[in-house]
Amino acid sequence: MIKLTIIGNGYTARFLSKEALQKGFKVSIITRNIIKPKKNIHYFHFDDEMNLQKKIQDESLISTVPPNQDGTDPVIQKYKQAISSNNKKIIYLSATSVYGGGIVYEDTKPNPQNIRGKTRLKAETEWLTANNKSSIFRISGIYGPGRHPMIKYLNGNDEVIVKSGHVSNRINVEDLSAIIIKYLTENYNYKYLNISDDNKIQSYDAIKYVTEKLNLNLPKAISYQSNKVSEAIKSFYEVDRVVKSKFIGNEFNYQFKNPDYKEALLKLTKKLIKVT
Repeated sequence: MIKLTIIGNGYTARFLSKEALQKGFKVSIITRNIIKPKKNIHYFHFDDEMNLQKKIQDESLISTVPPNQDGTDPVIQKYKQAISSNNKKIIYLSATSVYGGGIVYEDTKPNPQNIRGKTRLKAETEWLTANNKSSIFRISGIYGPGRHPMIKYLNGNDEVIVKSGHVSNRINVEDLSAIIIKYLTENYNYKYLNISDDNKIQSYDAIKYVTEKLNLNLPKAISYQSNKVSEAIKSFYEVDRVVKSKFIGNEFNYQFKNPDYKEALLKLTKKLIKVT
């Protein structure tokens, strides 16, 4: 039985912990806020150093915690010594924002263009410095049940940001969780792994596809340069990036459950409006 400790209890952690339980893992979650605890999961408060030093040192470890604003990692700051002594698999969930524009693979040199990418890259370095056997998973935009753009559309916000030629890289949380479980249970060891469905598409086109299929009103396109758009979102649209992996579909041999973003979005939307 694999003993897995997940640090953080956000969207990805909740799906991942469920998948791990189904695969027979013994799962613990470290979090600052224990809200609606799930059955068969052991919860620990982030500041419970007395009980956590040994757990972090001895178990497979996944951190879903984002860096601080200055790029320092809160987990490394508190538990660096335990992490450095860990000889199990360690995964830090980073983001593809560490790259610049163009087509990027795992061996593409990072070139972050915004503060989010810069802080993520600094946090990656801290994890690798603490334990050079750590694996860095660089993840595209995560979506899934309860987290996708059609929720806002159905709630009355039908405006969709558009930039000509800009494509989004996505990963369904179901596929992300399955990839992590496969990595933990099989004999793989990557320093860096890009996780994206390799199905580039503009967000507007995906939403337009769903609305046409369901006979809904078309979304209203607004420019990414509009005053309605925050500076953080604008910085996202200023980088045109296509994320690829040298490993996922090859030696890692993972077959995506949701390879097509627009079809997955259609399926998620049908569940919301109870269309068969």
